[in-house]
Amino acid sequence: MKIEELSLAGFGKWQGADFRFAPGLNLFYAPNEAGKSTLLQAIFAALYGMKRDYVKAARYLPVYEKYRPWHQGEYETIVTYRLGDKTYRLHRTLTKEREQARLFLDPEWTELTDVYMEDRRKERNFLEKHLGLTRSLFTDLTWIRREPLEAAEHLMPSFANAEETSPLVHNILAELERELASIGKKERAENTLLGKAASRLASTEQELAHAEEAWRLIRQLTESIQLWEKKREGLEQRRTRLRTQIQKWQKQDQLWQESWQRSYSPINEQDWQWWLERAGSAEERELHEKARSSMMTWDDSVTNRVQEAMPNQVLAEMDADYAHAVSLRKAREQHHVRLAELAVLALSAGTRSQARTQRQGNLAKRKKGAARLWGGAGLFAALGAAGLATGHPALGGSFLGLALLLFALGIFVLRAKGSRPAPAADSEHLQESERLQQEIAAIDAELATLFGRWDVREWDAFLAKREELQKSAQEQRTVQLESDLAKTKREEMLSASWGEAVRAMLKQQKQQREEAESDCLAQLSRIEDELQELREKMARAYGEMAAYEGVSVAKARDEYEVAATALRQLQQRRDALQLARDTLLAAQSEWKRDVSPDVNRTASEVMAQITGGAYHEVRLDPTDGFAVRLLVPTRNLIVSHEQCSTGTADQLYLAQRLALLQHVSKRTEPLPLFLDDHFVHYDDERLKRTLAYIARLAEEHQVFLFTCQEREGRLLAPILSGSDRHKVHQLG
Repeated sequence: MKIEELSLAGFGKWQGADFRFAPGLNLFYAPNEAGKSTLLQAIFAALYGMKRDYVKAARYLPVYEKYRPWHQGEYETIVTYRLGDKTYRLHRTLTKEREQARLFLDPEWTELTDVYMEDRRKERNFLEKHLGLTRSLFTDLTWIRREPLEAAEHLMPSFANAEETSPLVHNILAELERELASIGKKERAENTLLGKAASRLASTEQELAHAEEAWRLIRQLTESIQLWEKKREGLEQRRTRLRTQIQKWQKQDQLWQESWQRSYSPINEQDWQWWLERAGSAEERELHEKARSSMMTWDDSVTNRVQEAMPNQVLAEMDADYAHAVSLRKAREQHHVRLAELAVLALSAGTRSQARTQRQGNLAKRKKGAARLWGGAGLFAALGAAGLATGHPALGGSFLGLALLLFALGIFVLRAKGSRPAPAADSEHLQESERLQQEIAAIDAELATLFGRWDVREWDAFLAKREELQKSAQEQRTVQLESDLAKTKREEMLSASWGEAVRAMLKQQKQQREEAESDCLAQLSRIEDELQELREKMARAYGEMAAYEGVSVAKARDEYEVAATALRQLQQRRDALQLARDTLLAAQSEWKRDVSPDVNRTASEVMAQITGGAYHEVRLDPTDGFAVRLLVPTRNLIVSHEQCSTGTADQLYLAQRLALLQHVSKRTEPLPLFLDDHFVHYDDERLKRTLAYIARLAEEHQVFLFTCQEREGRLLAPILSGSDRHKVHQLG
């Protein structure tokens, strides 16, 4: 595997950074805080992402927050790597809320993302599919660190050979025997795990049976409660209907009270309409219609008789003609008075020529004659006023006319002197006299026509005709009054009869309603009793169910299944331990023949190369996380890395990782190698030999060497200069 390019859109301090790597040795020299470790973590994140291995949920590594982009940019990487003869371009967005990974095949950039199936965490894990290595295994093998392996149990589950005098193997076998003894062989044994698990299973089985019995009882109670609830709903609906009916009867009682009171009151057409609208039965409606028809028939007959006997229109016409005739006669009398005045004027004009002497001699006589004339005028005026006051306008008018004429003659007698009027004045009087006579003739003609319409010839006959009609009208009013009295009496009789019938019917209705209401109240009482009984039954049922509230069939079944699973797992574990014990010896021979010799030989060669032959025997213990043990030749003593100096421990970690890396690479392809300031505790001689070994390793593997010291670059200068396979990268 070769990593060719890396682009960091945002990762820690790096933003918009691009790196191109050599296929061999890549030396990164920079002081501290220049971003070397960030770049190394960016390579791992670009290849595998930032999630933990061997967990079900998507749990992120602690360094996720540490390497968030400093500049608030996208948390994004793009890496190009080559496997075999194929080159891949992997684009990752590392944001938790929307982490994405897309894989393309160079040079066409054909997208292969959907070719790889997602796992249970919705991850596609392209490198794991390519190399067969998880992120933890990849970093364990390729990243040289001063730490034990993180995923040793997943790297190579093998054991040492039983023929070797390894106390650990015997300890494992002894531990297997102890576990098998603690588990036990029989389920009846009380002191073994198997017996306890069987006892627990029997107990949970009884609890499950008890819970199922309780559940059956609860189900029966629930079904009963459902039936009671339906019955309760039906009873409540009946109660609601009965209460509605009672309210309806209460309203009807109010209407009944109003009807009872109205049955004593006089009735009109609007009242009939009200009675017909509130009629509760056909019988009641028939009663109202019959009474109404009887009253209407009587009213029509009386009205017809009155209209036939009482000519109201004729009397109105007579009154109108009388008023008109009175006005005509008054105008005629006024014309006669004027004619008398004109006659007086004519007579006075003829006497004015007598001598003055005669005037003086006859003055006393004229005064006496005028006084007599005026006295007669006063008498006739009194008679005329009396005639008008007593309803005889024609006679009163004639007396008033004579009074005016006598009064005018008295004036003429008293003032019989003066000169003759001018001929012009006489002519005007003559014309006015002719006009008045014509108007009097017209009035007489109109009066004659009016009298003819009433079949009379004179004014007195007309007055007699009018008095006759008035008397007839008075008689008609008397008949009307008698008819009204009869009508009132008839209506009272009909109303009384109808009221008695109505009240009898109302009494019957009230009795029926009271009986129905009493029955309804009795039903309500029974319903309330039944509802109370149902409530008590439901309360008792809920109380019984509450007694089993803590009982859960699901929980009991889960506990039973857990107990059964525990027993089954113990049995399986017992079988597995027996199988492990039986196969341990067979596995030891396989290890010696295949993995263990190769890994130990490689680790020994690396250690011998670094130390110049001072240490040449190294062993890796797969049963202890591939811990490294070293044989000290001078003392012939086996020591672990904890017992060594810091420099020697670093060299043992290097030998361990390189041995495992080369062994795994034989099965896949050459994996890259990462060293981050690993040689701090190396002396110059051992560093020189180590770098020479790594340089030879870089001919096949891609190496990333990060350092903050100049001596690595100085020692590697002959190798790096003039070679396209290696490259020096300056950071910072």
